[in-house]
Amino acid sequence: MELAGINSRNIANGLYIINQYPKYLQSQYFSAEKIKLIQLKKLEAIVRVAINTVPYYKALNVKINFNNFSQQELLKFPIITKAIIRDNYNSFISEKYFNKKLQYKSTSGSSGQPFKVPKPFYSDGIEQCMMFRAWSMNPAFKYSFHKPCIVLRSFSPKQGEPPYKVDKILNYWYLSPFDINQQNLETYVQFIKKSKAQLLRGYPSSIYILTLLLKENNIKLPQIKTLFTSSENLLPNYRKVIEDYWQMPLIDWYGQNERTVTVQMCEHGNYHNNDEYGIVELDENNQIIATSLNNNIMPLIRYATNDIAIPAINPSCNCGRGLSIPFSGIDGRADDLLIKEDNTIIATVNIYNAMEKFPDVKQFKIIQQKDKSLELYLSENTKLSPEYICNIEKELKQRLGNVRIITKVVEEIERNKNTEKIKSIESHIKL
Repeated sequence: MELAGINSRNIANGLYIINQYPKYLQSQYFSAEKIKLIQLKKLEAIVRVAINTVPYYKALNVKINFNNFSQQELLKFPIITKAIIRDNYNSFISEKYFNKKLQYKSTSGSSGQPFKVPKPFYSDGIEQCMMFRAWSMNPAFKYSFHKPCIVLRSFSPKQGEPPYKVDKILNYWYLSPFDINQQNLETYVQFIKKSKAQLLRGYPSSIYILTLLLKENNIKLPQIKTLFTSSENLLPNYRKVIEDYWQMPLIDWYGQNERTVTVQMCEHGNYHNNDEYGIVELDENNQIIATSLNNNIMPLIRYATNDIAIPAINPSCNCGRGLSIPFSGIDGRADDLLIKEDNTIIATVNIYNAMEKFPDVKQFKIIQQKDKSLELYLSENTKLSPEYICNIEKELKQRLGNVRIITKVVEEIERNKNTEKIKSIESHIKL
């Protein structure tokens, strides 16, 4: 979070959080109809900005019916991609901000070609209000500004440094996701206790690995009231192991650096969109198409995120929130789907379902090479016999055909040193 710096913008964003966060806590319980009206009003405003001041959208000459405005007007806009934005970057910035000094948020470089999105003045404040509201989705805990928080992510200690640090300004207590092991367990446990934090946030894989260690050593941390994950795919077996041991619902968050939409899981396990923040559509391939409602500098309308969702089964929830339910989970990224022997593309959820049958596997990673062969990396809960590994390979071949599989058993699945994340499925095949 960038509010740690001391400057006028960051002070203003801090004041925004203090003033607006209580309102966001209340507005999530507005009726769906009332929230939809708020969303529609914000959409109309951002569409006006786009077609009147943004060169790319002005050139489209889209005819919007403002006399009878509805969300259907959104469908008059084409879907835009990262490539389109990179090739026409300056034309996506509002003419009102030409030649002005802007602050930027860099997008993910997973495609090898990241780009920067300019941030409106209160962008950080709005983003944090959404995040803090998500941290409060579990009824047992309500986050308030500057409460302590254990952060099991976003920290990679240098050689010789301890695997922990404290950000006193934010009251964030960081633990390294690279050093979760038996040797450091007591240090981690004492650090968590010292923080007095009730919120533990991290990558799904980092909280999962910590949970396995705590379970193995029969250590409980009753001070923790909320578990919050983000930035990686939440695998079903991760969620089950975590919730079973901690005996509380896990709250998972989806968002992008482009800050177009944010979606989080409630205590009932349903993903709710922050409707005041952005609009979610799913295309014919269940790719998330996102429209930002807060960026009047670079409005991103119908932006293809390249993330694949699992469609919602039930659009209602018993949690009492009026926030919409756009999907039931994230399946992965469009460029990391797997290719069967016969060139059929399959969703990665099929692989996750297959791996759930093998509880002796602690973690797995699959890399598909250009010739469709798989490199399968397995870490163990218990010793994996050759027969057990053979059964895993058979299960995968049932779904992918007779592809070549090279299996390696490793002590741990390594994190990417740049992103700090563990990506369970990667493909070198360009779709």
